[in-house]
Amino acid sequence: MSLDILKKELEAELLITNWSPSRAELREIAKRLKEFDGTPSKSNVELIVHDVIGAYEAMTLEGVDNSDLTTLLLLATRTASSDD
Repeated sequence: MSLDILKKELEAELLITNWSPSRAELREIAKRLKEFDGTPSKSNVELIVHDVIGAYEAMTLEGVDNSDLTTLLLLATRTASSDD
């Protein structure tokens, strides 16, 4: 895979909007991805990219999961009501 294709794939997968990796950094990312031993996930790739190039700008399109918070608030409300 060429470094240009790798860069475009990383941008698409991680929703990167602003970064300027050097060819050496892209080679290092490719090397680390090739040597990665573990469960592949978006967060693992993000960690590798961040470790190699530092901070970069990316879009976040995932929603926040508040189900645990909602459950906690519901339990708190019920507990407060039953103490009366």
